Amino acid sequence: MNKLKRLINWLLIFSIIASIILLPNKSNATNSYTQTIRSGIEAFPESYRQYLRKIHDLHPNWTFDAYYTGISWDKLVEKETDCKHNRVIKTANSLWKHSCNNIESGYACASADITKYYMDPRNFINDDVKIFQFLEISFNANIHTVGGIQTTIAKTFMNSDYRYIKDGVSMSYADIILEAARQSNMSPYSIATKIIQEVGSKGSDSVSGIYPGYEGYYNFYNYGANDEGNAIVNGLEYAKNNGWNNPYTSIVEGAKLLAHSYTNAGQNTAYFYKWDVVGTKILKAGETQIVAENKLFGHQYMTNVQDPTSQAKSTYSTYVKNNILDEKLNFIIPVYDNMYTYSKLPTNLTTNDGDLYYMTGTDVRVRQNPSTSSTALATMTSLDEVVAVLERYTSTDSTGRQWDKVKISSGIVGYIASQYLSPCGNTSNNNRVKAQIINDTTIKAIPNISVQELVTSLNITNYEITKDGVIKTGEELAGTGAKLKDKTTNKEYTIISIGDLNGDGRLTPADSTVALRSYAGLNQVTNEVGLAGDVNKDGRITPADSTVILRAYAGLTNINI
Repeated sequence: MNKLKRLINWLLIFSIIASIILLPNKSNATNSYTQTIRSGIEAFPESYRQYLRKIHDLHPNWTFDAYYTGISWDKLVEKETDCKHNRVIKTANSLWKHSCNNIESGYACASADITKYYMDPRNFINDDVKIFQFLEISFNANIHTVGGIQTTIAKTFMNSDYRYIKDGVSMSYADIILEAARQSNMSPYSIATKIIQEVGSKGSDSVSGIYPGYEGYYNFYNYGANDEGNAIVNGLEYAKNNGWNNPYTSIVEGAKLLAHSYTNAGQNTAYFYKWDVVGTKILKAGETQIVAENKLFGHQYMTNVQDPTSQAKSTYSTYVKNNILDEKLNFIIPVYDNMYTYSKLPTNLTTNDGDLYYMTGTDVRVRQNPSTSSTALATMTSLDEVVAVLERYTSTDSTGRQWDKVKISSGIVGYIASQYLSPCGNTSNNNRVKAQIINDTTIKAIPNISVQELVTSLNITNYEITKDGVIKTGEELAGTGAKLKDKTTNKEYTIISIGDLNGDGRLTPADSTVALRSYAGLNQVTNEVGLAGDVNKDGRITPADSTVILRAYAGLTNINI
């Protein structure tokens, strides 16, 4: 009987093993996603359209492609929020950092909430700056020039006397970058921006050519410089193994490698470089591809979740400086299945603390008093970090800079320059300064302000406002060049409505045109036009002011005094 029992037991064991072997291996089964591109604003879900319509009104030559990834939002979150997959700078808000507390090369693992925020495209299409992370990357000989590249690198280490001799031709950094663009089919502005993003405006040990043990080697894109261990050594080892022993080879071959590995393999925007959610070929409108899950989520150029947003600002600035912002540009924006309403920034501040605003700059000091000479209480290191504004435009310093009184997530209360804050969408602007007497002869006011709003803001009750000899009252607009006489003090002021360059009181694209013509020397720049046209307060009228006027006209920003 014992032998029979043993035989039965062995037969049972073999039967179980056989059944395991013969059963389908479900754990290795691979999901797949059907992806397609549809063109035009109406091809997007409504939660996208409301923003894209405003952007298109502002830039009629821009076009938009909806990239339907076929990936559910929950699946994306599942794949992207594990430890070490994504990072934030180590000095970021504690709510942005993963609970694992892992820090490598100055970066901490990113929390799930901050990762979700930066993955949600809708957080970056309500602004014609941040939307540049979705700009299609490709070379266009008609708008990409050495002069434009030189403008891009003017304030960097690449604006130097360095020359590389190639086939008897002397090449500057701008020449090399243009050659890299031609050979890789990438935008040279994207190449220049990526180099600056990777090694900094002053350069780093990756491109010095003198790093101990790696003398004569360069890695302009930090290719292979992963965060584990010494990132510089990792990158230079990669450069050495690939023979990148001069700047020309590193820049050109690195760009070609990027294009082959990323751009020409379907990841043809800054967003897609960071988030690997597309297949392995570039789709055109109406085309479809089926992508296996094991081909997604891992091929990501950088770990920093803020990198695409930072690149967007740099690229936007380049297009403004080169007067090509309104060329025919195409933006490819991903759409995920079953998206939540919105993914918001993690913060412990609420509307009970004050109106919530995003930071639009990095390394911005929170001051004890509203002055750049005042003691710094804290430094805001991250784009889009949230602060609570306690008092909007609480004061103006001697340089004309306005300040807000704020509370930050650590509880510190201080002052931040107003120019670095953008409303999260929950502020009524009730505290906005609408008009201000600047000196004995001038009043500055916001655009589209009525006579009644103006005098109420200034607390002037006995007055007369005229424009070209005609008296203005009530709801009529007080445009640039109008005269206000305060009958109580017997003083007369010229009204400057910021952004209203043609003097009709309204903010329209016509004012943007006047700004551009003034910049080009085609219009006489009177003192009134000069004051009204300097909307970004840099002391002159430039294409950047024209852009701000258009953005304000489209409702994407406010112009303040």
